[in-house]
Amino acid sequence: MIALRNRLSQFSPIPDPIWAEMGRLDRQKMTFFPGEDVIKEGEPADRIFVIRRGWAIRYKMLDDGRRQIVNFMLPGDVFDLQALATLRADHTVTAVTACDITFVQQESFMSALSRSAPLAGAFWWAAVQEEAILREQIVRVGRLSAKERIGHLLLELQRRQNAGLGREQNEVGLPITRTDIADALGLTSVHVSRTMSAMRRDNLIEEENHAVRIIDRRMLAQICHFDDDYLHVRRPEKPLFQVPERS
Repeated sequence: MIALRNRLSQFSPIPDPIWAEMGRLDRQKMTFFPGEDVIKEGEPADRIFVIRRGWAIRYKMLDDGRRQIVNFMLPGDVFDLQALATLRADHTVTAVTACDITFVQQESFMSALSRSAPLAGAFWWAAVQEEAILREQIVRVGRLSAKERIGHLLLELQRRQNAGLGREQNEVGLPITRTDIADALGLTSVHVSRTMSAMRRDNLIEEENHAVRIIDRRMLAQICHFDDDYLHVRRPEKPLFQVPERS
């Protein structure tokens, strides 16, 4: 689970002895193909999920078939931590690409966190980040223009993707459709296509082979009011949890 370790290491370095706790988890690996549900709304929520490879979407579906995508799930993302506090899933997660996913049983996960304060702190940070992403999504959909929404989402996905990769790059792999973007941002797919075409003409982005390259990140961030502070990607000066030294 390299992507997960890369992501959690944004909060604090995780030494090998601490990370070894993850190897003791009761876990199962599965691959989901595009369109397959990882978990469906109403199903028992008794496991934690880690995406090792691929993309998925978390969404709610209305009775009339309309869909609201709440978040895009990337390599290194952990989801359904709510399984620690509820009995049934209140949303659906579906693979949009082939996804390699690790399932961790609730009891095993809690046992690992109880043995390691640094590991518990890292997952606490992941939960804080996810909550912040959802808050930002509310602002994005409720107050930004179409151009601002799309640019803001692209910058967020770039930052999150780089966290899983453990390196910086301007290109954002984007294996999602215009309809997916529209359902996430409260737009139509036609509006998304027109807006992204305008962004290409303005030399803000380039598109090729299911990827978007952000040409001028600083300018795009200024246009769409993007500040990555909400992702909490800068390590605190003083570690929240100290790793005990071995005698």
